[in-house]
Amino acid sequence: MSLWEAKGFWMRDNIHWPRPVHPLFVSYGLIPVEVGSARAYEEWSMPSLKNAYLVLHGYVFQRIEPIGGDTPAIMERFPFLFHLWRINPKLRSRVLGFGQFLKEKGFENHVHAWKDVWEPEARKRLEPIRNFDRANASLEELANHLDQCYDFLCWSWNLHVKIVALGMYIRGRWVEACEKLLNLTNFEAYELVQMNDPAVLNTTNRLLTLARRAAADPTVSDSLSSLPSEKALQSLANTWFKEELDQFLEDEGDRPADSFEFTPTWREMPEIVVGIIKGLMDSDDSMTEEDSDFQVYRLQRINQLRSTLTGADRKEFDAWLELAEQAQPLSEIHDYILWTVPLSYTRYAAIEAGRRFVQDCILDSPEDTLFLYREELLSALRGDYTLASLKGLVAERKAEHTKNFSLVPPQTIGKMPIELPLDVFPPLAAEGMKIFLKQFSLLEAEPEATMELSPEGELFGTPGSPGVAEGPVRIIHTAEEFPLVQEGEVLVCPLTTPTWTVLFPHVAALITDSGGALCHAAIVAREYRLPSVVGTIKATKILHNGQRVRVDGAAGKIQVLD
Repeated sequence: MSLWEAKGFWMRDNIHWPRPVHPLFVSYGLIPVEVGSARAYEEWSMPSLKNAYLVLHGYVFQRIEPIGGDTPAIMERFPFLFHLWRINPKLRSRVLGFGQFLKEKGFENHVHAWKDVWEPEARKRLEPIRNFDRANASLEELANHLDQCYDFLCWSWNLHVKIVALGMYIRGRWVEACEKLLNLTNFEAYELVQMNDPAVLNTTNRLLTLARRAAADPTVSDSLSSLPSEKALQSLANTWFKEELDQFLEDEGDRPADSFEFTPTWREMPEIVVGIIKGLMDSDDSMTEEDSDFQVYRLQRINQLRSTLTGADRKEFDAWLELAEQAQPLSEIHDYILWTVPLSYTRYAAIEAGRRFVQDCILDSPEDTLFLYREELLSALRGDYTLASLKGLVAERKAEHTKNFSLVPPQTIGKMPIELPLDVFPPLAAEGMKIFLKQFSLLEAEPEATMELSPEGELFGTPGSPGVAEGPVRIIHTAEEFPLVQEGEVLVCPLTTPTWTVLFPHVAALITDSGGALCHAAIVAREYRLPSVVGTIKATKILHNGQRVRVDGAAGKIQVLD
């Protein structure tokens, strides 16, 4: 039997989890997505069951679970059978309900929901999680706290899915309007509504401000320049720099260092942030000034294009422009509040539980709890598990986890289902489904991405952010390598997370292995006006440090120059 067999069709989730994940992450990072997405799809009558995940040997595969299961093979031979959706009560209800939701402008009516309703509620629910005293809690209280984190994540993924769906729909309608009315490309349409997320720029600008002040202070500058990050931090313990850094970490420290999984956070590894600051000390970039200049250009471009429209066309353009300006930004703050913070506090509680088990000689390391599933950890905390067996179970899973890194998982499992003929559905529902299918396709790498250099030294991926830039390659896999990045280099990496954006003012261009035109790397690169090519599949293996390349973001092309 193959290592990679499963029922149905599944795709690797390279964007979020390119490496094997821990068992505890499956419980807190994936199952809540399934629970929350199922609720969101039902509440908004979207014609899908849930976002489903499959974990094989630690690698994450995903799909949108269809209502009624996979398409029977017979439908390939007899496509007219797709009309039978009408006799499936649940599917019929969802399809007709989705059409009604669109008719009532359900997505458009929720464009302010995050700021007006969801964010205040999320912050209120997060407060007891953030204020929980882990160090002085009993084992039962730790277990209850972990239950609270799980419940929050299941609740928050309902909102997270709705925010993503809302953004996809409005983004899709905006692009359609720009193409129909003005014959604009996708990039040109996105540029017109590129309203930067303040959370993206604020974090980076705070680090830039701290770096400039450090560069201007001889004592701080000497320590940062001459000592490794950890020792520099120790030598600056009683200075303004440490005070400012502590305040920054209090506000921003719950970000994972280099992935969306249970990796240590900035709060746990402040030396990572010190390394970032060291790398920014010579930078003279100001993202706020650059954004102000871009917004002037953007508004001028909008007025220019708008002047070519009249009557109903101008009215349609204005309506979708207003909505797209509010829905377009990749909202780092909603991701941070709904996902990053509660997941980080789950990690903190699990590590605290691990410390207690180490003290009692039940486990060898505090992080061993990451190799337990939720039910196992809660049972152990509540005394319902044979504690003597935990050490052996964890050792077995740790060995398997290490072995999994040597495996090369396929990009897909199973046979791709027949393409859904949308014309069998009512027109309004079919139009909405078409938009989502198109938007989802832009999240992943395009199938045409080349897997090796052409004879002319070219490598192709998915256009991420327009612009052309040249520079030497710098391949980075983890946040620990951030200090290696030099001004003007071309950053090449497997993927990016919000943590990685602190490097963007520093580099000339961005290349990633994973992702499509609407992945995190592509959207945030556009916010920084950073030329980028995403979804190259193997750029981190094909290119080499120091190799000079030219990146053409609009064409999705990398040209090796030497």
